[in-house]
Amino acid sequence: MRLGLLGCGSAAYWLHLRALRGIPGATLVAAADPDPAARARVASASGVTTYERADDLLGRSDIEAVLICAPTNLHASLACAVASAGKHFYLEKPIATLVQDARDVVAAADRPGLTSAIGFNRRHHPLFEQARTLLNHGVIGRVHAVQTTFCEPSPPDGMPSWKRRRATGGGVLLDLASHHIDLVRWMLATEVAAVSVSLSSETTEQDGARLELRTEGGASIQSFFSFRAGPAEAMAFIGERGTLHLDRHAASLAVFVQRSRRYGARRRRVAPTADLLRWMVERTWRPSADPSYRRALQAFIGQIRGGPPATASLHDGLRSLETIAAAEAAAAETCGSC
Repeated sequence: MRLGLLGCGSAAYWLHLRALRGIPGATLVAAADPDPAARARVASASGVTTYERADDLLGRSDIEAVLICAPTNLHASLACAVASAGKHFYLEKPIATLVQDARDVVAAADRPGLTSAIGFNRRHHPLFEQARTLLNHGVIGRVHAVQTTFCEPSPPDGMPSWKRRRATGGGVLLDLASHHIDLVRWMLATEVAAVSVSLSSETTEQDGARLELRTEGGASIQSFFSFRAGPAEAMAFIGERGTLHLDRHAASLAVFVQRSRRYGARRRRVAPTADLLRWMVERTWRPSADPSYRRALQAFIGQIRGGPPATASLHDGLRSLETIAAAEAAAAETCGSC
């Protein structure tokens, strides 16, 4: 499988290049980025041919699939161009900055034989995978509420300029909340029915958010996202018979259920899956280890080769963005009535 890369920024360099090296039979052959420094860094790390223009890469007949890691405001136009060139593509999240652009991407990719996916890599993280399996098996019963936190401290002077403004794809809703909105849909097998948000812009636009969702099944979700708070990513599911807690940074997964004869809760033993145990062990010498990027790309490539759909679709990307847009609209209406 010969692949091209559009966008040679930090995510591509630190995450996706390394992920591709761990996939047998996948070969990166070219990359494109208008920034000469970014191109040089990727060329030095991978030895591939680099281009300034995306069209030069898309014109190569030997490239079968394309990984799109450009700034968010370019996602839609690049995805449509890749689809027009007849190449499979894996698009980093979010799908676009505007809902109509996202719908254009979905329409452009709707052609026979074309495989596409959106980069919700958390679906392929062993921690979230096992949590979803436990929820689906009814370990805590029907879920009534979910509490989530996702914070990535990002000093303004360390951010690329596009990430500082909502119009160019910045803000915690697009960058962080998009992941958890998708996880709630995926882990609970439901859709979002209502949404509200409180936004803050301390040093950059939308660098903090308190998001509330209600699912079609009646579950209530409360989330906190921030670029200003310390690193955190955790989820707590409150069910009719117990609770499930996961923490990515602590590499922990715990289930608490009601005690049979006494007041309170007891911890239920949960044996980690082989994949989860492997990740936990790897983190002892490489704390930043995250197999989800490799596993997500591997699932995408397997789908191209005829395997079943195993990763998030463009429709999943659209649903996440529609929820974000609805939250922003509700926030604007609230501010307008103040």
